[in-house]
Amino acid sequence: MNRSFRDRDYLETVDGLFFTVIGSVHPKDRVLAYLKYLPDANGKWGRGKHRYRRSMRYYSASNVMDAVDFLTGKFPQYVFYSEQLNMKFSAVPAREITRHYCPEQQLGELLDQEHLDALQAKAIELVYLISDESGVPLDRLGITGSILVSLHKVSFSDIDLVVYGRKETLRIKEVLLSLYEKKGRGVERLRGNSLSRWCREMAMVHPFNVPEAKKLYYAKKWNKGTFRGTIFSIHPTKVEEELSEQYGNEFYKPCGIVEAKAKVVDSADSYFLPAVYLVKDVQFEGNIRFGMVERVVSYEGLYSDVASNGEDIIVRGKLEEVHDAAGQLKSRRILIGSPEAHASDFIKPVTHEDRKEEDSANLRS
Repeated sequence: MNRSFRDRDYLETVDGLFFTVIGSVHPKDRVLAYLKYLPDANGKWGRGKHRYRRSMRYYSASNVMDAVDFLTGKFPQYVFYSEQLNMKFSAVPAREITRHYCPEQQLGELLDQEHLDALQAKAIELVYLISDESGVPLDRLGITGSILVSLHKVSFSDIDLVVYGRKETLRIKEVLLSLYEKKGRGVERLRGNSLSRWCREMAMVHPFNVPEAKKLYYAKKWNKGTFRGTIFSIHPTKVEEELSEQYGNEFYKPCGIVEAKAKVVDSADSYFLPAVYLVKDVQFEGNIRFGMVERVVSYEGLYSDVASNGEDIIVRGKLEEVHDAAGQLKSRRILIGSPEAHASDFIKPVTHEDRKEEDSANLRS
């Protein structure tokens, strides 16, 4: 493929491991990615005689770091200390890659196939529906997840789609929100057992309870639902012309874990991984004062597109100084999804009910 490595691509390695690419900005000689599948004779996923298991049951930044620890012991060649991020992470050296799986290429191949299994056929049906309703061309869509690498199982695998580009993402978001309100199209919100399971899983790996997870889902999570009974997700991904940074342009210095309230002034990049919110009026808990805090950045996919321009958010995360390549301090940011936070970090939009409770508390005091 004549393009760079993009978020939600997959990599297969010489050791038979499958990695999911994280973000679209990478070092020259390796690709930032987390371990997704590894060989296991008793694994539930597979193709032909080969069986695989997932590297982790639930996907979160903290569990990804557990996978890094596993790689450190078993496959240290896939562990990389990033001077830019100031942390150890998993990254696949270019020399270890045997195949680069691209979601748009896989979609194109499935569209040309005459014989599809039931899950592949359902995925293609959903792709056509979304494309027809939104006007987003098929070449701006892709299929990722287990279907991309042909490890899926018809009986339990989900449908994971990719949409390429900011404009295309906004259009598909609008269409999905409309389809959720229409009967007979097969597209529905999570509900019943599927919603309960999602809320429980989110509450297990993030610092909120099941009712809060349900509230967040209905308020903000437009890109996850069911299509004719199968769970699907949509993953927005930037294309090359939308990238404004290169690996090594910035370096980050940790300054500790903080909690703060801020106002979002630009959420245009909050759809992608990492999700970026430009903010102002940052107020820290505990009378702490730091100037130049301009961004809240999340590597936790749950916190993508959870706040719009003008909305207030409450955040807990790692405060970092942002330095340019020459070492000059440019600004500061709050990072969600760091090992130091031990899964205690979050972004929570401030709702109307939250403001009423805060006003009442202020009156009582």
